[in-house]
Amino acid sequence: MMHHFTCQECPPTLATPQLAAQPAASWLKSLIIGVTVLATLAGSPSAQAAAAPAEGAAQSILERVRAAGVVTCGIDATPGFSGINSVGNPTGFDVDFCRAIAAATLGNADAIQTRRISTASKFDALVRGDIDVAFGMTTWTLSRDSSMGTAFPAVIFYDGQGFMAWSDSGVTTLEDLAGQKICVQQGTTSSANLQEMIARSDLSATLIETPNSEEKLNAFAQRRCTVVTGDRSELAANAAVLEPGRGQWTILQQTISSEPLGPVVAAQDWQWFSIVRWVVNTTLAAEAEGLNQRTIATAPLTAVGERARLLGQDPTFGRGLGLDPQWAKRVITEVGSYDEIFMRNLTPLGLKRGVNALRHEGGILIPLPMR
Repeated sequence: MMHHFTCQECPPTLATPQLAAQPAASWLKSLIIGVTVLATLAGSPSAQAAAAPAEGAAQSILERVRAAGVVTCGIDATPGFSGINSVGNPTGFDVDFCRAIAAATLGNADAIQTRRISTASKFDALVRGDIDVAFGMTTWTLSRDSSMGTAFPAVIFYDGQGFMAWSDSGVTTLEDLAGQKICVQQGTTSSANLQEMIARSDLSATLIETPNSEEKLNAFAQRRCTVVTGDRSELAANAAVLEPGRGQWTILQQTISSEPLGPVVAAQDWQWFSIVRWVVNTTLAAEAEGLNQRTIATAPLTAVGERARLLGQDPTFGRGLGLDPQWAKRVITEVGSYDEIFMRNLTPLGLKRGVNALRHEGGILIPLPMR
């Protein structure tokens, strides 16, 4: 085992996950179905502008990762997405994608190091080279993708911003937020979206901003605010975690934004950007091909086309990424397909695939051709 975990800006207490299920909002599907191809398939403008490392650069990120022997990923400890298990190892939906990158680039999914880092700090950490990839409920936005020296290779989870209120508060709609105290994490799209909504609606709500998600949820549980806001998956994942437990809180039906969440990398290195993108895509392509940790061991050696490439049978596959032909097979063997990653980490918490299903199953996720 090569897991490592370090903590930056950790709060005194951390919540541990359970979950109340929340169905995917139908409006989210209709809103983002039209832009899925752009968000999932199109190249990042800032990354394309930096298609090669800067002249004279000492080493690429892939070289740095191989020299260190680990992939260093920034996480935020959202239940189900990232955290530490009972034996001290990093675990979660985001962590599994970090492991997939390690499997592809280092040949060992356990060769990872995770660092707890806030949303406000992760972009500078990427540019400085303190971390190789940032996860943690990070929304793909224009400014983050064009003016911060960072780029988004892919979307791994589509979400939207919602609100959770104490059930005895009488708050059941957005209109009821007037005069309420609302807890929100500072430096996030949730804070920006909330302030814009308040300005548009001319509400008189009071914002209680906290430096991280745990303090936000703890403040809500201590009733320092009546309402808490964040990604709906985050709220649902925490709804059954903090005392007094399930049934005391209500997640409002309205959602005020679309939140495409995914890994972030430094924009200067096009090769690393592509590696992260195609590792994510491998998990989707594997699901589409019916390949997973169980079936890949018995897959026929006579496979052709997409399956042959995923099974490592094409000697040229991965050459353009600087990887060996077996890289995708390792991702599937050591980590699994997208559906396995989802079911392992989020299904036990009650989250449904919804829009995060493959297109032929009613979702909006489309794997790119692996050729």
